Amino acid sequence: MYILWLTYIHSQQGLSGVPPSVHYLREEVGLVGRAWESMGAQWQALGSLWLRAEQALSKSGRTDLSMDEVRKSDIPAEWKDWMSAKIKRTDASRPSESFGNIFTNYLSGLSPGSVKAGGTVMANIWCRSGKTGILGLLLCLYWQAEYSGAGKDWKSNVQCVEGILNAILAEPEL
Repeated sequence: MYILWLTYIHSQQGLSGVPPSVHYLREEVGLVGRAWESMGAQWQALGSLWLRAEQALSKSGRTDLSMDEVRKSDIPAEWKDWMSAKIKRTDASRPSESFGNIFTNYLSGLSPGSVKAGGTVMANIWCRSGKTGILGLLLCLYWQAEYSGAGKDWKSNVQCVEGILNAILAEPEL
């Protein structure tokens, strides 16, 4: 009984206040459990910033993407596959070891205006709340750390995503 209680308590540690619509995805994106504890203060601060941006975007009225919108988007294929799996309510495949480079290239290819305060951040297809929204940015960072090795690119990508989340919070329409 004591071991079950300890397991329950440990499994509950992580980012609190995650909206019910994505609560079931917390472990999958590194917002609870071992990943939450081991990825450090920078990751935890980013998680808290994501939560604020997620709550702000929930007021925008933008709903989850459709399968067709996901398929036609320019986001990395493994992220698309994950979104599609979540829409279909199935398990997603683990990303390849090269995903970290793919995600770094994707972020590098975003136009500077589309990820900065006062820019056009809201025009990005993933700029919405829910399972097909900005949660995917955290997912991709988690994948990069977990499967591709967190290094210089990961730290740079964390800063980029932090900038994106801050740009969302600076949007006057939210």
